[in-house]
Amino acid sequence: MKKITAICVLMTFSMFSCSDAKSQNKSEQLRTNNNFAKSDSETMDNFNSGEDIILTMPIMAEHQFFFGERDLVKEFNDADNGYKIVLKDYAKDFDTSSGEGISHDSALDYDREQVLDIMKGGIIDIIPNSFFDPGKFNILAEKGAYADLSSFIDNDDEIHRDELFDTVLEACEINNELKYMPLSFSINTIFGNKKYVGDKENWTFDEMKDLWEKMPDGSTINGHTTKDYVYYALLRGNIDSFIDYDKAECHFNSDEFVDMLDFLNSFDCSNGYKEDIDYSNAEFLRSSAIYGFRQYHQFFYNISADEMTFVGYPSDNNCGSFFDIGNSQIAISATSSPEKQQGAWEFIRMLVSYDCQYGNGFSGAMFNNSEFALPINRKAFDDMGKELYNHEKTSGDNAEEDYLTKAEYDRLVELIEKTKKVNIKMEEDIFEIINDEIFALFNNEKTSKEVANHIQDRVQLLINERV
Repeated sequence: MKKITAICVLMTFSMFSCSDAKSQNKSEQLRTNNNFAKSDSETMDNFNSGEDIILTMPIMAEHQFFFGERDLVKEFNDADNGYKIVLKDYAKDFDTSSGEGISHDSALDYDREQVLDIMKGGIIDIIPNSFFDPGKFNILAEKGAYADLSSFIDNDDEIHRDELFDTVLEACEINNELKYMPLSFSINTIFGNKKYVGDKENWTFDEMKDLWEKMPDGSTINGHTTKDYVYYALLRGNIDSFIDYDKAECHFNSDEFVDMLDFLNSFDCSNGYKEDIDYSNAEFLRSSAIYGFRQYHQFFYNISADEMTFVGYPSDNNCGSFFDIGNSQIAISATSSPEKQQGAWEFIRMLVSYDCQYGNGFSGAMFNNSEFALPINRKAFDDMGKELYNHEKTSGDNAEEDYLTKAEYDRLVELIEKTKKVNIKMEEDIFEIINDEIFALFNNEKTSKEVANHIQDRVQLLINERV
């Protein structure tokens, strides 16, 4: 039986993770000293204020809104703003001190209970993506379980839409409604040297294939030439382009998808182990997620910004690159009262504020230079970028290697502005279907058309049931 450790689950929240033991220990002490991880009844007694409006928020063992030593739920509750957040623990029977993982079946049960409460209405007010299977959050968004945040932003005197990355917000909209707030984001993309891929962005599959055929023998994609690695590089991150959740349909039986399967199957068979990269061979493409300024700067260790093209994933609909918001989503229940919805919005506004977003896990200013995501707050993004590319380059401190340049920063901003689609976190069941069928192709058990048709039928059935 698969195991899911509590630590691994919490680390998937790209915005709110911390890496060094010191910060974790201090955060743990905060959690122990405050009353916000107790049972529902105990926590409600602690908030017996008489006037405060109670906002209920689900968690799985503990909440994820920790910035190093800062507990943002506690800060919100201590602000004397007329609202108090009560945590409803859907994994309260799981002992986090045991060191044992939560079983896969238990995780599904916890998710199922939370989904039922959200769909019932009147139980949950603030809804972060705390699911073990994060795809559940997105399915609920499609079903209309969340309030449209656009009116809250438009009517807010403290924060305006242009203070956030509007391009990311627009990509997250469902039928022109912003059903959740992405608190952070990364970018999934593919890039290559202009001498191999040209300077056109958002290419089609046929354009990519034509250029690949002109590459010298031994050329690699993501450093490898085997079917599985090429699949992970070119298709796995692009699966969402074949699913239209708004229309509740998928297109895996399209000619484009079949052609992509045939292309993947033309590569070498996997030897069953991770092969070393031969850096002497020409590399055609490399896929990667951009989740931090320093990490992004490493793209240019042997190539300048002017020599690189972000071609994106090959697609006939010009999807190109994708925003990936991981699990850093938070929503307001559509069934909560207007007063509770306003209180929930005030918590979300706090989370996207400059004070919360600048330097907290994004720029490496904390957490031992670890980076997890880019901030949705535009000013926080701009200031952290300037802090790095304006760094005075002194001899002997490896500054040229450690800090991005202004040209690299400008390329990143340009890529963000050009990206128009969000990569929805699909449910685990859909990924398992696709992996199962594609590896049947690689093992010569099915043809590409059979695989495409089987994926189409199986995924469409799931979409019909859940959307």
